[in-house]
Amino acid sequence: MTMKHMAPLADLARCLDVPVPEDTDDEHQRWTLYQRAIGCEACHPQLLAAVLLDPDDVLVAAVVTQMMEWVEAPGRERWIASVRTEKDRRYASRRAGEVDILRLQGAIPNLDRELLATWTDWLQIRLAETTTVVGTLDQLARHGRTKRIRRTAAQRLME
Repeated sequence: MTMKHMAPLADLARCLDVPVPEDTDDEHQRWTLYQRAIGCEACHPQLLAAVLLDPDDVLVAAVVTQMMEWVEAPGRERWIASVRTEKDRRYASRRAGEVDILRLQGAIPNLDRELLATWTDWLQIRLAETTTVVGTLDQLARHGRTKRIRRTAAQRLME
């Protein structure tokens, strides 16, 4: 790990009031620190500084994808821009859009089978487990991509 990356990791650890990982070259140890920071809004600036310098593209993409659930729409672009590959930026952008749908509880006007088919399994199961919108649950129960999604939505409709 370069000295350039050590300072943001130390700042992040200090913000979380935890020690710097023993082996900062170990992406698993950095991931543990990053996961903790994802849940701590006060440490998000330090987390962004750390991932901007993290050498592991996969780890950066994973952090940014998770951050889409924590950051409001205006701040997401900075996070998405920190991802190094176009494919990963598209994935993070898609997740940001899915988070918006999730926050609406899937209350999408004119939701039909075709639109539902464009939603990822991640979004469909999260909605099947959490939405209170009867029309969305009905569509998921009838047209959800997997048996688990359809069963979960159908069970929730009967509650």
